[in-house]
Amino acid sequence: MKKELKTLAVIALTFVSFATYAQKERMIGLWGVEKVAVGEQSMTPVAKWFRINPDGTQQAGNGWLQNKEGVWDYDAENNIFTPLDNLDIEDEFGGFSVSFSNENMLWERVEEGMLVTVTLTSIEKLPMSPSDYLEGLWDLVEITENEESILDSFDSEDKHKIHFRWDRVYINFSPEGERLTGYWHIHGHRPDITLLPHQDNGTVEGWRVAVNEKELLMTGISDSNRTIKRKYVRRKTF
Repeated sequence: MKKELKTLAVIALTFVSFATYAQKERMIGLWGVEKVAVGEQSMTPVAKWFRINPDGTQQAGNGWLQNKEGVWDYDAENNIFTPLDNLDIEDEFGGFSVSFSNENMLWERVEEGMLVTVTLTSIEKLPMSPSDYLEGLWDLVEITENEESILDSFDSEDKHKIHFRWDRVYINFSPEGERLTGYWHIHGHRPDITLLPHQDNGTVEGWRVAVNEKELLMTGISDSNRTIKRKYVRRKTF
């Protein structure tokens, strides 16, 4: 009887060890954040990803921008995954409880009394964010105010272009032939950009963007441009 119980105990421990190893191995890889739910609110960041490496290191970022690097720990007994950043401040909320649902990995923890659920899906390459697509030269092909075209009066000589550089500087080639510069900043959770002109008389503007490899749509979200919509196409030369 004792021998049988010992055998069953060994089998049980072997099964638990295998399940733990399998769970840990399943976390390895590149994961894109599909959804972040905080309580009943959706707070999904733009093009967020995590790379969990088998050597115990990890990286994270948004789009092509890596903004975190460090190590990770897995508490098998409590099924808690904890990413640790080398440079950032310590995460006061600790690690995440890990589970899997079909092809998705789920992270859960409580933050300030609210349940946070992160849904991740396995991906093959880094996702592109709107900021990645924005980089380049864009030529205005349509502009409307209150849904009415004003292209002929705004840019009759087809001079207006805007160049978004990788270093977050933009160059605005105005319809009057001026070369105006400033900084552009994109929101971490929404496809909203803010243009901060270098010129003292410039106006700070916010725009909601929809962008891909070929087209850029900008919808004004500031008081100064709320009725304006612009459509650009990508150009390879000035």
